[in-house]
Amino acid sequence: MTRTVYGPPTQLAVRGVGVGAAGLGLVTIALTVVLALDLPGWLEAALVVLLALAAAVSLVILLVGVLRVLGRGTRLVLDDDGFVNATGFGAGRRVPWRDVRKVQTDGAIVSVDLSGGRQSLIRTASIDVEPRVLARELRGRLNRDRGYRPLSGQDDLA
Repeated sequence: MTRTVYGPPTQLAVRGVGVGAAGLGLVTIALTVVLALDLPGWLEAALVVLLALAAAVSLVILLVGVLRVLGRGTRLVLDDDGFVNATGFGAGRRVPWRDVRKVQTDGAIVSVDLSGGRQSLIRTASIDVEPRVLARELRGRLNRDRGYRPLSGQDDLA
């Protein structure tokens, strides 16, 4: 079996790059206008501080977008030994298949019940996969780990 990595949708990552770059461009234009006008010192200083904050926010959005385009950040990794869910809070811990009890889907969330009453919630809105498709793949990997095989061809039994 292979390793499968689900990451954020590409359009979401590229959108972050675009919003961050546009924000930095608007801040640059606004800063040029503020410095070109003959404003009182306190007003000019206040506007420059606000524009610096807006530039910082835009830069963070741009950097997060670039990191997502490069494959960093939110993701779900499935392999032969288990999975790593980094789609929500407190995420990123490896879970072996032997600890998985049940997989179910409800809307945009796939719920994986684990041993010891724990639960892992996979938020499919933050990764590029449909909830039902992901739940089907998780169940298939879980069944293979348990040694279950689907019945193939009922005619062979007769």
